[in-house]
Amino acid sequence: MSDLFILLPIITVLVGLYFITLGLWELREGVNRKQYIKYMFTGLFLLIILTPMFWLFGNYFFSRIG
Repeated sequence: MSDLFILLPIITVLVGLYFITLGLWELREGVNRKQYIKYMFTGLFLLIILTPMFWLFGNYFFSRIG
């Protein structure tokens, strides 16, 4: 169970960086602007909002158990 709270933020960071890279690649090609916005918003959401929430709630969860 503790491995999940350690791996989940790392996985969300990697997926978020992947989406940001896809968004930058879409912007470079310049074909579909909506796809760029979708990729960038998803990647930034994963990096800026979801990852810190995993760390905060994971630390709170383990402090309540131990």
